[in-house]
Amino acid sequence: MSDHTPWSREAFEAKLRERGRGYHINHPFHILMYEGSLTKAQIQCWVANRYYYQIAIPIKDAAILSNCPDREVRRDWIQRIFDHDGSGHINEGGEGGIEAWIHLGEAVGLKRDDITSLKLVSPGGKPP
Repeated sequence: MSDHTPWSREAFEAKLRERGRGYHINHPFHILMYEGSLTKAQIQCWVANRYYYQIAIPIKDAAILSNCPDREVRRDWIQRIFDHDGSGHINEGGEGGIEAWIHLGEAVGLKRDDITSLKLVSPGGKPP
């Protein structure tokens, strides 16, 4: 039988802070990146892997939408696809977040075709 006693304010705060330790900003790789301690190759690898992660988001969101019976939820959720894939034509300003990741890749010295082909994605996401 579990104890259903409410947590004190201090216990609740401690539990929240403990959960926060699992956030990406506390990962050793992320800390090294923000310290400027990574090599160019490591940053490039991170961008290539992050691009791969980003392109999966609108695909996952579309799968969720395809099974969602609630019209209002679908209408709200579809904005996430627009945020990532963009809306409208690129020449009309509808680039979206995926295009921003390609621009970041180019800014760190990668070629667009190398990013979008996914050939730079590391197995297991481990940087070189």
